[in-house]
Amino acid sequence: MDDVSIKLIEMKMIAAMFQSLSDACSAKCISKYTEGSLTTGEEACVERCSQKWMDTFKKVQTKVAGSAGQPVEAQPQQPEQKKGWF
Repeated sequence: MDDVSIKLIEMKMIAAMFQSLSDACSAKCISKYTEGSLTTGEEACVERCSQKWMDTFKKVQTKVAGSAGQPVEAQPQQPEQKKGWF
């Protein structure tokens, strides 16, 4: 596989991961789309849901990589996240 193919697969995986997170947290936290912006409760729920989803994803990724006998690649540290939706 060439670099372009690998990058394309990686981009598709990231897009699928984001879509899965978005679907799960939207279904859980947003019952009605009646307003143009999220309510305070919806915003807090989406933040908690997204964080839990990412934490779970990282744990599963670590387990899968560990069971395959491969070291998990070092991931760059994310900057401290701001509170709030944006």
